[in-house]
Amino acid sequence: MTEYSKIIFVCKENVILSPMAEWIMKSILMDKSKEICSRGLVVLFPEPRNMKVTDLLMNHAIPCEEQVSEEFTANLADEQTLILTMNFTEKVKLIEDYGLSSHVYTLKEFAEEEEEGEALEPDVRDPYSGDEEAYEESYNEIKDLLYKVKKKLQWS
Repeated sequence: MTEYSKIIFVCKENVILSPMAEWIMKSILMDKSKEICSRGLVVLFPEPRNMKVTDLLMNHAIPCEEQVSEEFTANLADEQTLILTMNFTEKVKLIEDYGLSSHVYTLKEFAEEEEEGEALEPDVRDPYSGDEEAYEESYNEIKDLLYKVKKKLQWS
């Protein structure tokens, strides 16, 4: 397996799922030498992170700095960069629009999240326009997947 030193979480606008994944991963990693960030594929202007995400992270005692959405650019990635998208459509866009063919996975795909006897549902549940419970479900899903990613990468 490739020795990764950086993870970029990617979602459409970089205001809900990818920032949530970024800060959860930062909170569960002890090794601060690893670079963790998030980006969006459709960022027309810098937009603040969704307030429900900030509130959720704070409720779980996850320290998170203020941040605004940033657009993904191919020069952010090198051979030691793992790119994890929140859904399959975003993975396809990275491959087609940026010519990235290796080191790009959906979060579920990389964590090898497969229900027995079921086909893999590649997308993380998007809580957009949902209530606090929907955000909580997304948080728990992402957190569980990230512990699997951490174990798979053998990061401390």
